[in-house]
Amino acid sequence: MEKNACDMGNLFSDLEALRIAIDMEARGRDFYKKAYDQADTKEHKDLFMLLMNEEIHHHDQFTKLYNKVKENQQTGDDYLFDQETSRYLTVLAEPHIFPKDKAAQMFPEFKSIADILRAAMQDEKDSILFYDALAKCAKFEEARNVFNLLKFEEQTHVVKLREMLDGWA
Repeated sequence: MEKNACDMGNLFSDLEALRIAIDMEARGRDFYKKAYDQADTKEHKDLFMLLMNEEIHHHDQFTKLYNKVKENQQTGDDYLFDQETSRYLTVLAEPHIFPKDKAAQMFPEFKSIADILRAAMQDEKDSILFYDALAKCAKFEEARNVFNLLKFEEQTHVVKLREMLDGWA
């Protein structure tokens, strides 16, 4: 029998997954802030500031959704904030979507606006895949709708980055 991520049973928590999404956006914000601080051209600084502000907007938006879902769910706090669940979901997301040290590691490779945009697009695409998996596994319809909204937000971000890349090409 084929196994998939949804076979996690009690390890999967819709609310915990939203918390991980908020953390992902915070790491994205921090990544772009570090890149902004290290950039030496106005063009690069402007781009990093734009991308950082997008992550801040998503972080705020996702936090509101998290609070709404938490308020509406009838599940106990032990299930919502299970440490094993948190570790599992963090392990899935953290090394791939805006890893903590990515700015320091990647910045020397950013030789152009196109390089910056490609790196940003890859992280946004990884976020889309993560949110898509969460939506497919969500236990509650409201949470499924939230994960699909998060995925849509990231898809619009990829489109915006692609348009910017095409504009600089």
